[in-house]
Amino acid sequence: MINFKFHAKFSVVIIITFVCFTIIGTLSHELGHILVAKSLGYDTKLDYGSMTYYPKGFNELEEVKVLKKLNETYKDVDYENLSEEVKDKYKRLQSVINSKYNYGENDSLLVSIGGPAQTILTCFIGLLILYLRRKIVDFKIIDWLGVFLSLFILREVFNYIMGIYDYLIYPKSNFNGDEYRISRILGYNEWIIPSITMVFGLMISLYIIFKVIPLKFRFSFIISGLIGGVVGFSVWFGFLGRLFFPID
Repeated sequence: MINFKFHAKFSVVIIITFVCFTIIGTLSHELGHILVAKSLGYDTKLDYGSMTYYPKGFNELEEVKVLKKLNETYKDVDYENLSEEVKDKYKRLQSVINSKYNYGENDSLLVSIGGPAQTILTCFIGLLILYLRRKIVDFKIIDWLGVFLSLFILREVFNYIMGIYDYLIYPKSNFNGDEYRISRILGYNEWIIPSITMVFGLMISLYIIFKVIPLKFRFSFIISGLIGGVVGFSVWFGFLGRLFFPID
């Protein structure tokens, strides 16, 4: 049930909060990957929308430095359009690097799991707050914190929607999202894990929105959440993220 009365001041606060939590959620998700990679002994680097990990001493290897220069030189050229000489150079460098540094057999799977695991754990923390506060009549700041933490799980729904969009536009592509990668590593159809986490995320999100959030704020929250989520994503990935995490 929805009360269609719109609360303007409340909505402004919710929009700003969604913008902030979109950014916080993105970075904390990547930190989940980093935590696992660090525990496995890798060096890591955090970017505004991703992370990278590599064996210790990897960046000091001469072949890696040459490969980086090569990437910079041909960054605007598709690999297929490179000359055979340049392609051979790429292959030789990659072969030498692979022979000197090997990633653990299951490390890619574990690091990939780290991000979604962090997102789901944050959601559970939010649900725990709401459960412990379930008998409290007045909705306080701590309750709204529980709501926003629980809604970290919306990431799973958003990623699935983006996956469908990419599939419609680029049907022959492999998707780079964590859940798709986990499915492929485990030998499943790449849509299996994303579909499970999407259904899980959708169920929790609908419960929070239609059962937890007070009726008088529900409509305003939905509209403001959509606006804040889109603005937060656009601002962070559009320009703000690059200001905090400039490209080397």
